[in-house]
Amino acid sequence: MKKRLLTVGCFLLFFLSGCGFAAGRVETLKSWSFQYNEETNDYSVFFGLLDEKNNPLAAEVDIDIRIVNDADEVVYAGTKSVSADDYGYYTSQAAGKQYLANVRIPVSDVSEGKSSSGKIFLTVYKGDTVRFDEVNCKALYCLPTKDVQVLFDNFPIDLKVNDYAGSITSIIQIQNAEYSFDKGYMPKLSIIISGEKVSGDRSFGYDTISYKLYDSGGYLVHLGDIYLRDLTVGDKFKDNSIVIYDITPGEIYTLKLLEHS
Repeated sequence: MKKRLLTVGCFLLFFLSGCGFAAGRVETLKSWSFQYNEETNDYSVFFGLLDEKNNPLAAEVDIDIRIVNDADEVVYAGTKSVSADDYGYYTSQAAGKQYLANVRIPVSDVSEGKSSSGKIFLTVYKGDTVRFDEVNCKALYCLPTKDVQVLFDNFPIDLKVNDYAGSITSIIQIQNAEYSFDKGYMPKLSIIISGEKVSGDRSFGYDTISYKLYDSGGYLVHLGDIYLRDLTVGDKFKDNSIVIYDITPGEIYTLKLLEHS
């Protein structure tokens, strides 16, 4: 008698019995998930297989894995073969203790992209005999991202500071700028500018200059002011007040330092 396909339309002729692999049938694919393992610096793709009585199985299967980040970049695509050694018991707060396959992917195998979140697409199959429909799960804030680059105008840059009447009260010379990019949970760009007050009376308030940040397409993405307090002529300074969130990894930005208006 010809066996009919059940549930997701697939069966598999391997399962784990008391003494190893024996002929059997896989009925269900379940509990697929994805996580980053900090201690081993790799990722785990989990999934479980059940028989028709919902008993967990270990089966030799293949799995196609595709990782697509939220910038629609494919940062990983590959096929892994799963053996009995890849199965074990794992516990989570949401699902409790489960018997699952654990397929490992080194972080070095995943390309850096423009987003740290995305989706993992999985297809489990064995040759031409069985194939589950593709499923997916989320990857949250754990995918590798590219660095950003910030371009500056040539230094030094002399910027005039005007009072409310439009008269020049001082000149601030920007001599250098440097930046750092934090790829953490919330990407953050920090910029430090350094320079010197080269003319003007002592300001008992602030010498104010401005900045604008543009992306590689020439679009203005952030702007603001820098307040330099109590500088006299000859005073050097380093200002770290430019901190910008919602930065796109892999982008090339240009920072323009301007006279405050």
